[in-house]
Amino acid sequence: MASTISYHEPALPQLLALLSFLYLLQVARQIADHLFAAGLLGEIALGVTYGSPLGGILERSWEETFLAIGYIGLILIVFEGGLDANLSVLVSNLPLAIISAAVGVLLPMAFSFALLSGGFGLPAMHAFSAGAALGSTSLGTTFFVLRAQSSDLDLAGTRIGTVLMGAALIDDIIALVLLSVVTALESSSSTALGWVIGRPIVASVTMAIVGPVLAFLVARPLFRSYGEKLLAKLGRNAELFLGVCVLSAFLAVAFYTHTTMLLGAFCAGLFLSALPSSNFDISFLRTFHALVGPLQEYIFAPLFFASIGTTIPFLSLWKGRIIWRGIVYSLLMALGKIVVGLCVLASDTVQRVHPPEPPSPLPSPPYPLRPVSNSPFGGDEKSPTPKSSRLHRLRFSLPGGESCPPAVLLGTALVARGEIGVLIAQVAYASSGDVLGEEAYLIAIWAIALCTIAGPIAFSQAVKRCGASVVAGKWGAARAS
Repeated sequence: MASTISYHEPALPQLLALLSFLYLLQVARQIADHLFAAGLLGEIALGVTYGSPLGGILERSWEETFLAIGYIGLILIVFEGGLDANLSVLVSNLPLAIISAAVGVLLPMAFSFALLSGGFGLPAMHAFSAGAALGSTSLGTTFFVLRAQSSDLDLAGTRIGTVLMGAALIDDIIALVLLSVVTALESSSSTALGWVIGRPIVASVTMAIVGPVLAFLVARPLFRSYGEKLLAKLGRNAELFLGVCVLSAFLAVAFYTHTTMLLGAFCAGLFLSALPSSNFDISFLRTFHALVGPLQEYIFAPLFFASIGTTIPFLSLWKGRIIWRGIVYSLLMALGKIVVGLCVLASDTVQRVHPPEPPSPLPSPPYPLRPVSNSPFGGDEKSPTPKSSRLHRLRFSLPGGESCPPAVLLGTALVARGEIGVLIAQVAYASSGDVLGEEAYLIAIWAIALCTIAGPIAFSQAVKRCGASVVAGKWGAARAS
């Protein structure tokens, strides 16, 4: 007979610990939201308190379970972002998102080498691994805070919000590549190093291109011709079933092609949002909010942020040398992301000017006219039409005051690190080789923790001060390109 788990009544201390943890997650979120306008900080703090880093109230098996459930919350956060994203706006602003992501990764890497290796005298390999961890952006935190601040202002649907989501996604793709580099450096064999590094890049680019193409050219016509009427008749449960199937398919493709499953979740949301037409009352986003939203708000998302807290080695951080070095490193890592906002100013500095339309041709005369020549030899002279007049021209101008608020929003929203940064740091620290030493690891954890705390607070305050002006301006919802 196959072995089974014997059913027994849980002990009262276990039940009370579990009940108090789930309840205090809601209380901690409300308190942190009231004090800092960033409720996730309370959930992270409760994870530190109840988990292994400090109190050890939760059993180890529970922490691992909450980590898995919390990752479902992270996937659903990104999936919701894909459902609500505007693909046309995302494509038109993709170059700016790519440049912003590249700046947001390269500057923390450069600062890491300058401070850890040049200033603190740590090995260059340690500086590289720490910089790889801090080059990422907490995709779940970014999407969650963006959604939380969009209750009154639709920041997620604005141009700057779309650039932010694209940059955060690309940041995590680059971080995944850096993680594969760290993993490859751990092993002694380097014969397939090029493919190890290139595989997630190829897989990510392929999924990002093939997914929307299949959605618009294949899936949408088939769905509107054969499936939309039936789905509208079956109702929301059928929409939820289709959404789960599509999400699972994209997650499987992302996992087995060795790219990040968060990209798969985002592409799944984009895929579903492209299917319905205006002829039927079908909305996958509305169905998500109605059927999954309560679970996401009270269970999945809080457990995700609490699971981040359980991974922070809290007690090991409190050493004088580690504290001041970690704070200095945190300031540089925050600066490395805030500077990304300058990409908005650069974008407004270089503007594309459309040439004027050529005048409409005059109607042909009823009788042929002899061309008049200004040439001294009496020949026909054709006025040259400069080819450059038909091309788009670039105009350089200083950005105005309306460019600063979206730049601040973009820079502060990318400051938060989290799940990807902790993952890279822990993989590098646990490696058999000298990839990331203990001191560099603790300094990196300081930076990840402080940036994850300060980033949402700064972004929330920026939204309160200038969010309305951003939505009303050219970087807001009124401008799609």
